[in-house]
Amino acid sequence: MITLPVVGTPSWGSPLNFALAALAHSEFNANDHGLLAWTYDVAQVSTSATPTSGTIRLIKLPYVTQSVSITSVALHVNTAAVTGTAGQNFVGLYSSSGTRLAQSADCTTDFATSGAKVIALTAPYAAVPGRYYVAVLANAGTPPALGQSSSSASTVGNFNLVASAARFANGPAAQTSLPATITMTGLTPSANATWAGIA
Repeated sequence: MITLPVVGTPSWGSPLNFALAALAHSEFNANDHGLLAWTYDVAQVSTSATPTSGTIRLIKLPYVTQSVSITSVALHVNTAAVTGTAGQNFVGLYSSSGTRLAQSADCTTDFATSGAKVIALTAPYAAVPGRYYVAVLANAGTPPALGQSSSSASTVGNFNLVASAARFANGPAAQTSLPATITMTGLTPSANATWAGIA
């Protein structure tokens, strides 16, 4: 769905660019699956990888071209977590500068079963055009294996990007909650091209 501004409001550029981009591509997009944006077509998910318990996984979304209300984070759990630590599993949304913008309630139960997950944030986030990251924190004896398109050298999914702007990265370790800020220059590019989306 494309929302155009009403007569008298500014900034037609972003929604028109969004509309033109959608018309230029015949493949399925996030809107076809009830999402606002995703890292890539979910049909490309072909494998999975288990994040390190307590280490934040950051997944960059494509540039958000118009103001939207983000209410949920989407993931695919290929293999359920084992012995999850209650109160220490979360998903969230961060700015490109590393500021936490929104987060879920504890999602230990969500990670305890496999399948498609659309995990609600505790409050909707009014996003303006810009770049955002999905964050995943799992604490468990064996964290959930998250769906991804590949597991190759970290330079593949992060081609030509510095660590602070990586598409797929690992953040701070030994975390039991999502921190208010993350130092983006401290990210470690990841070989795991984890799939994520927002709704």
